[in-house]
Amino acid sequence: MLSQSVERYLDALYGLHLEGEPIRTTAIAKSLDLSPASVTEMVQRLATEGYLDYERYHGVRLTPKGIAAATDVLRRRRLLQVFLINVLGLDMDLAREEAQRIEFAISPEVEDRLCALLGNPQTSPGEEDDIPLCPRAPEDCPHCQQQALVPMTAMAVGHRGIIRALLEADMGSVALSRLGLDIGVEFQVLRSTGTSVVLSIDGNRARLGWDVAQRVVVKQID
Repeated sequence: MLSQSVERYLDALYGLHLEGEPIRTTAIAKSLDLSPASVTEMVQRLATEGYLDYERYHGVRLTPKGIAAATDVLRRRRLLQVFLINVLGLDMDLAREEAQRIEFAISPEVEDRLCALLGNPQTSPGEEDDIPLCPRAPEDCPHCQQQALVPMTAMAVGHRGIIRALLEADMGSVALSRLGLDIGVEFQVLRSTGTSVVLSIDGNRARLGWDVAQRVVVKQID
C-alpha cells in the first residue's frame, strides 16, 4: 500500500487534474495547506516513481499510473460514504467528513468486504459522478464470487445475462454505453469465437472484441 501522505497528494492532484490543465505546485500547496517547497519535493518524488509528469515551471500532470492510484483512493472514500449513510444513518455532510478521515486507513481486504457488504454500489448518495470501477478481476473479488459473476467471455452461446460491472477506463465505458452496454442491461450471446463476442440487446446486435468482453462482468440469468 502507498503511504498516507502519498495518497493524500494523489487525491488532491486528482481533484485538480479534473480541471484539465497542468497543475501548478502553488495550487497543490494551497489545496493541502503545505509550503510550496515541501510540495515541490514530493512532486519530484512522485514523478520519479511514475505517478506524475513534471516539468519545472510548466506544472504537473497525472500519469495513467497516478490516475489509477488516485481513483482507488476516491473509490474507498465513496464506498465508505455509502456505508456511513446507508448502514449507519449518518447525514451526508458528516459522512463525507468521516469518510475523508478513514479512507487512508482501510486495507484492500476491508475495501473488498465493504464492496461485498454494500452489493457493489455504483453511486454514492449526494455525489454527481459514479463510484470509480473496481480494478480487480472478477475471480479476485469476494463480491463477484458471492454473486457468481463472471467475465462475458465465460458465457456460452445462447445464454442470457445481465451486466453487473464495466472494468473499462472512462473512454472505454463511454464507447460501451453507445453500444447499449450499461450496468443492468440484459443481453443474449449470439456468437463467441475467442476473438470476439456478438450480442443481442433489445433486438439490436453489438460486437465486442475479446479483450473488451473480458472486462465486462456479468451474471448469467438462464
